[in-house]
Amino acid sequence: MNKKIIIPNAITGLSLISGLTALHFTFENNFILAAWLIAFSMLCDGLDGKIARLLNAQSRFGAQFDTLSDFVAFGVVPGFMVYRYKLSELSTIGIIVAAFYVFAGSYRLVRFTLKNHHDNHKKQPFIGLPIPAGAGIIASFIIFDNYQNLSARFFLITTFFAGLLMISQIEYLPLEKGKKLTKESKFFIVAAVISLLFVIKFSYFIFGLWISLYILYGIVRQIILFVNKTRN
Repeated sequence: MNKKIIIPNAITGLSLISGLTALHFTFENNFILAAWLIAFSMLCDGLDGKIARLLNAQSRFGAQFDTLSDFVAFGVVPGFMVYRYKLSELSTIGIIVAAFYVFAGSYRLVRFTLKNHHDNHKKQPFIGLPIPAGAGIIASFIIFDNYQNLSARFFLITTFFAGLLMISQIEYLPLEKGKKLTKESKFFIVAAVISLLFVIKFSYFIFGLWISLYILYGIVRQIILFVNKTRN
């Protein structure tokens, strides 16, 4: 047994624990802290796979554990959190949209897992919005709402739209190809460095801005690809 796999799996476990802790604070109506814990889970989720590849500690167990963790931290918890936070005001339609988000997240994860099973060594585009980004847009707007007072209908549309993007065929390119950085990753790294200058004072805004840019990037890229395809 490769003992190195303990490190990335521990980070995955930390992501799961952070998500479950967010669920606890959701029950206590401490939605801002719960939302930031989702953001921390996103950070852990971004690190576990990269560290596994760096240490050559990838495993089937780690992949399955990561999928389970993602479903809880980025599927079930944000779906329940946004329902309890604002969608409960909209009665039945709020329940339906929250449930749709969780369903879309599970569908997205299963599709990703099956695709990775067949193309295990190839860095392919993500089909549909990655579930951490779906959770991120919900969490970021909950944080932003503490300053701007968004409506329940806004959260209804945002949650439905996030679910729709997850089950869509829109491609989101990975920010790395093997050990090489893509042009997109270089742009995001530069933007991240610039963002650090503002993140302390405007953290509630920067988090939402980053997730929104990532989502729009995939949509705009898909439109450009479609236009170029029709021209050819």
